[in-house]
Amino acid sequence: MSQDKVSSKKHNYNFRSGLFLIESMLFLVSQGIGLYVGYALFKLGYTPSAETNSSVIIFLLTFLIATAAIVSMLKFFKGKFLFQFLLAFLIFAGSETVFSVFVPDLIAIVLSGVVVFLRFKFQNVLSQNIAMVFAISGIGATLGVFLSIRAVLIILAVLSVYDVVAVYRTKHMVSMFRGLVDRGVPFSIVVPDKLKNIHSSVLTAKPGKGGFLMLGTGDLTFPLVFSVSALNAFGILSAVSVIFGAFLGLFFIHILLLKKKKGAIPALPPIILFSLIFFLISILL
Repeated sequence: MSQDKVSSKKHNYNFRSGLFLIESMLFLVSQGIGLYVGYALFKLGYTPSAETNSSVIIFLLTFLIATAAIVSMLKFFKGKFLFQFLLAFLIFAGSETVFSVFVPDLIAIVLSGVVVFLRFKFQNVLSQNIAMVFAISGIGATLGVFLSIRAVLIILAVLSVYDVVAVYRTKHMVSMFRGLVDRGVPFSIVVPDKLKNIHSSVLTAKPGKGGFLMLGTGDLTFPLVFSVSALNAFGILSAVSVIFGAFLGLFFIHILLLKKKKGAIPALPPIILFSLIFFLISILL
């Protein structure tokens, strides 16, 4: 899910190139690191599960349970600690996967701890985005390695429909997103429209206030899962094609956000649609 607010009619026709440039950089860096990590994991002998149906069921059940748990915690727990702990765990897990590809396990653990420490020590847009890039790269690569391409396609189809329902019908995704932002622990990339704003506090960064856009981690993680799985099944051309398609989907989302006066939109469907189109083109070449 992507969220922004456009404060005036004039902004509807302003491309906000600085915002899109930073957004693109964060997207491409996370995808590039994640794809390399996935490649390295395949070289180490990791392979997707052969049980497509069970993989899909387990993943979707886990996803729904985790979402329900977060929504419930936001309703009944007013503090920040539980959400900070969950964010720290995701950052650590993703970072450890990334670092373990380059350095021995013990050093990877220490470096992952440093990433978590810096995120909560400084709590600015820069530390948030560095931490989330590591989290997205590591978690996305891991899922892409262990899920077959068939399982990934089924999961992404289901989640694309779910994203629309969760944003426009039940609206619980919007409530969850805002609840986490209000607690200063957004599970998202925080995109400033100017580089000088990277030192702004993530505790006060809000969509549409101060020129910030927030892109949910799922919108970056799931195309990476698709790309890594495609890498194993069809090779580097398909993997890069998926990322290129996702990038075009991101561009499409950027335009849609500028057309809306305010609010959230489900970003995953167009991102996955463009990824799928270019994936199909790649395997037909």
